[in-house]
Amino acid sequence: MNNTKILVVDDHPIFINGLIALLKGVEGYEVVDTANNGQAALDKIPTAQPDIILLDINMPILNGVDTMKILKDKFPGIKVIMLTMYNELRLIKELLEIGARGYILKNISREDLLKALDTVISGKPYLDPNVQEKMIQAMAGSDEEKDDAEDAKLVENITTRELEILQLIALGLTSQEISNRLYISKNTVETHRKNLLSKLNVKNTAALLKYAYKHNLV
Repeated sequence: MNNTKILVVDDHPIFINGLIALLKGVEGYEVVDTANNGQAALDKIPTAQPDIILLDINMPILNGVDTMKILKDKFPGIKVIMLTMYNELRLIKELLEIGARGYILKNISREDLLKALDTVISGKPYLDPNVQEKMIQAMAGSDEEKDDAEDAKLVENITTRELEILQLIALGLTSQEISNRLYISKNTVETHRKNLLSKLNVKNTAALLKYAYKHNLV
């Protein structure tokens, strides 16, 4: 069985040498060539014929992002793993959308590097564990922000009178007692109560009060 051929693209010779040493002797993989910028890598592809490219982002002449775009267009059969110091989510998403099959950080362990190579060569995408955690946290934050925005919109729909009645409900007053205190009919109080349930998308008084306490309405 032929080895999987790897082209390493990075503008730091010391890092390249370290990576070659890391992969030396690993069964099934072979570093066939190196390049110190994106253009040099593109020039070497016809001769090296790599299966996987380990590609840095910040390089002279042609950076990793622009190189990835060209690779996607001209060499779609080559699998690319971004190997970089940058863990900015915007950049990660952009490169994955362009076509990178993996994204790993330069402080990755030897074990995780081999796992990344095995995963990508099998046809599946791979994200550095630290990148995965950051993306999950960002997604969770986005969901929370979305929920907060939706809740804020619901609260905005509450009128001053409805808020006043909600606060009296929280004090434990009945509809008749609220009616007497505000000098409005009991039916009007009941109408406001129903409007509150509808506007805040809750089903009963217990859920209404729970929502009110959670969002500091009372």
